[in-house]
Amino acid sequence: MNTLRENILFLCFMVFATNIFAAAGDTATIEKRLAMRDDVEFFGGFEQGYNDASWKSRWGIPWMERATENEVVGNGFKGGKSLRVKYPKGGVGPSETGGQFPIVFRNMDGIQEGLYHELYLRYYLKFEEGFDFNRGGKLPGLMGGGDSWGRSGGHQPDGTNGWTLRFMWRSEGRLVVYAYVPKSGNGKWGNDKWGQDIACDFKAEQGKWHCIEQYVNVGTPGNDDGILKVWIDGKERLNITDMRFWNVENDYGPVGGICFSTFHGGNTADWAPRIDSYAQFDGFVTAKKRVGEFCVE
Repeated sequence: MNTLRENILFLCFMVFATNIFAAAGDTATIEKRLAMRDDVEFFGGFEQGYNDASWKSRWGIPWMERATENEVVGNGFKGGKSLRVKYPKGGVGPSETGGQFPIVFRNMDGIQEGLYHELYLRYYLKFEEGFDFNRGGKLPGLMGGGDSWGRSGGHQPDGTNGWTLRFMWRSEGRLVVYAYVPKSGNGKWGNDKWGQDIACDFKAEQGKWHCIEQYVNVGTPGNDDGILKVWIDGKERLNITDMRFWNVENDYGPVGGICFSTFHGGNTADWAPRIDSYAQFDGFVTAKKRVGEFCVE
């Protein structure tokens, strides 16, 4: 009887905690320990739907590309549901392979701030068995405010119009941060044309879920004092403390969303997968403190 009573009380607490602490997203299915934290800003799994009006509202989605070519599957992370993304044989770029949708915090119901000086992002990624990495492709990462998703495809930021810090896989599954950031005064960061690879010294394994976590502190406008950190499967892989994110103080400089962007490319045929390939995504979290790996307990 005590066990039954304890379980009922715990479930009631979980409903209360979920409604109070999780600012936005899929609050009804948030991970148990995250529901008890007061720093979580967004949680996005795929248990509560995908590609419908309710999902777009909860996740702050202004537009999508190749939404119907991808699907939610029931054999996802920890036995739950995950988004399975298809990269068709011969496809290159966002219109032919993968999928794209910006997740904009200010568009979400329940979000308190929407723009952040510093923020953590965590998500789970699995390249299915047989995935053709070929030359490489894009993966989700944090972005600035406004329409910062446009800081990609050779459209470099100028310090007034945002930034993106997507990940990429490279040949054989090597992971990098693919940075579109303004040029720093120290000459280290910011490219003339395409994004800049920042190696994470990690190679993804096919068929295995990997925990990707990223931290950004945008620093002060016009200074090389921004911070980028990365952990993969719980181990720190990057710790950069001299990056520039903005030159003027406006709504484009702070962290404003997640750029969900994944496709093979590059923009030439030699980047294309040579067979149909699939990857799965799950467990998106943003928080003001380190998120860490999924806990079953």
